[in-house]
Amino acid sequence: MNTQIQEFATPEAHPLDELLQLFKSLGDPTRLRLVRLLFEGELSVNEITRVLKQSQPRISRHLKLLCEAGVLEKFREQHHSYYRVPKDGIGQDIARMVCDRILLDDPEIHNDRRRLTKVIADREKLSADFISEDAPEWAHLHTLHGDEEAFEAAIIDLLANEPLGELLDVATGTGRMLCILGQLCEHGVGVDSSRKMTSVARTNLQRRGLGHCTIRQADMYSLQFDDGVFNTVCLDQVLYFAERPEEVIQEAVRVLQPGGRLLIVAFTAARSSDDIELGIRPDTINEWCSAAGVEICRQRALPGDLADIVLILANKPIS
Repeated sequence: MNTQIQEFATPEAHPLDELLQLFKSLGDPTRLRLVRLLFEGELSVNEITRVLKQSQPRISRHLKLLCEAGVLEKFREQHHSYYRVPKDGIGQDIARMVCDRILLDDPEIHNDRRRLTKVIADREKLSADFISEDAPEWAHLHTLHGDEEAFEAAIIDLLANEPLGELLDVATGTGRMLCILGQLCEHGVGVDSSRKMTSVARTNLQRRGLGHCTIRQADMYSLQFDDGVFNTVCLDQVLYFAERPEEVIQEAVRVLQPGGRLLIVAFTAARSSDDIELGIRPDTINEWCSAAGVEICRQRALPGDLADIVLILANKPIS
């Protein structure tokens, strides 16, 4: 009789004192509410205070304990502190276990989620005002190529043959590319130099329930990541805005794993004299990619209503 033995991955072991600190950190109703709240996505201290209706010093003490135990993680964006559930490790495992077992119709949790909806709605209002008043050209550019559903389908089709794994979207803007690909990646990170734009992107991700994706404020010429940490990197309509586009590609390639994929979305032509000048020749982008050490594997043109787009997919050689 043939017998098959199924092998399971052995969970990472942890010292007893570390486990004890972790479980102790959850022994408070407010801290359980915090874990459930931040499983939805990252929030600032001010936003958390609005949701939980407690003083900021008290909330900060709870957050400090949870971060020290590894159940939550903290990052700064200029003068603001944000908190989220870790993307992996025992903190992610425990947070998921806790959230799976908390009843959503529990009165405290129900009220937290109701107030969170109001916080996100207020953030959306600020985001909409920013786009209309400070960055109208950004929203305008996304309308030039026409059918948004066809665009999204083309992006997904181009990347469908391999898992996205760890995804980075450089100069993420509104977070559009993460919203398109977020459900297909293991974890996603969007970076942008504008704090207001990171708020827009963070709001869009949270509305779509993409808690495994995060937004960071960062310079696209000097990404704060080690070499070779992402499986997929996207440059969606970035090169048009860049003063040194070839350096943006080089930096994107640096953080890409060997064998990883670089997706470039760029306008190639505008057919209306009323629109701002657009267009980067695909062969110019190919030259920049070649100089950065990646090989073009697929290229697709998308004719639009007012402007044409090219999708370029390049691979980083394994050796």
